[in-house]
Amino acid sequence: MKTFDITYFHGPFHQYIVKPEVIADIAASGITLVPIACDTETNKTVLGLLRRYGLKAHVHDPRISKLYYENNIAEADEMIRQITEDYAEFENITGWDITDEPNAEKFPILAAIVNAFRRYSPDKETVINLFPNYATPEQLGNPDYITHLEEFVNVVRPHFISYDHYHFLGRENRRAVMERDVSERERLIRLSAETTVNRGGFFDNIEDVRAVSLKYDLDAMLIVLLTEHGPYRNLTYDELLWEVNMSLAYGMKRISYFTYWEPAHDDHWQWTNAMCDTEGRKMQHWYDVQSINAAVKPAGEFLFNRTSVGVYHIGDAPEKKTSLFTSCGRIRAIDGEAGVIGIFDDGSMYLVNRDFLAPRTFRIHSDAPLTVMKNGVFTDLDGAEITLAPGEAVLLK
Repeated sequence: MKTFDITYFHGPFHQYIVKPEVIADIAASGITLVPIACDTETNKTVLGLLRRYGLKAHVHDPRISKLYYENNIAEADEMIRQITEDYAEFENITGWDITDEPNAEKFPILAAIVNAFRRYSPDKETVINLFPNYATPEQLGNPDYITHLEEFVNVVRPHFISYDHYHFLGRENRRAVMERDVSERERLIRLSAETTVNRGGFFDNIEDVRAVSLKYDLDAMLIVLLTEHGPYRNLTYDELLWEVNMSLAYGMKRISYFTYWEPAHDDHWQWTNAMCDTEGRKMQHWYDVQSINAAVKPAGEFLFNRTSVGVYHIGDAPEKKTSLFTSCGRIRAIDGEAGVIGIFDDGSMYLVNRDFLAPRTFRIHSDAPLTVMKNGVFTDLDGAEITLAPGEAVLLK
């Protein structure tokens, strides 16, 4: 990766992505990198529109899918050469989207495709998104998740590691409450009492990805949940903010949301509450993400060229692979509960409220004065106590 970018997985349908007003809305939301996956000529039309709005793109050409699904290693080099030549006029291409959540049996063809892109498009990246750690061994094609990560890196030689992890469950419970024929007051009372169910393993997953990316000197990206579907609930602003800030605390170099556009309706997933509906009308999450993107962009840009040297939890270590903060450098201790602090190689720190339901206060015991980033500028921290809203974060030096 060359710069801090904000992107998404699954965008407007083909008939909408060619409309200037749709591209304008994407740009206005704070998205800077747009994945496109149409036929070749439509991709070129979209690239021209994106260029007009100052947006970069990841391109998926249908010929990439053909190589991938046919396991056609023999023709990969020539096909990729043709693809790169076809798009040579578009300087706003950042990289090439290849596939999502591959089984390990597909690693050889992915290696061939990545190698060919390295040869014919050396200044651009390739994008392959991996399963989360709750995928089964059958899905992975490996006995465990860390083996899957290691094999992927060593066989495919990716430009960076991308994965998704969606752990905000409980949709059925919330929907059952919301659909009862009761008064609005009673509905809200029952909804507030509903148990929030979250899948475990979020932190173990990001710990594994961080460890492997550091081991092999690779950047990493987490695709975070946004759109309500299947068992996944309609996220609050604070939950969305929590996901983004946890990504930055753990050294992720890019933010990606799933999804920007609401996928086509089906009885199985029952998609709703994306950033835009199936016809491009803005939903509440569009405004949520626009606000979050504006809030985190200065910190994301600042941390982009810094290396994560440690991530610690404050108050308790919630999962098996997480570590409890004791002391680090000139920070002797941090008082508080439900916090996460990412430490970077220049001494900067990203402190996150791990609680997405309530504010938390932290007191930092430091041997040196602290500064805090506000509106993109570092200023003196007023006192040693910091109170953060649910899911909120602060960048310190």
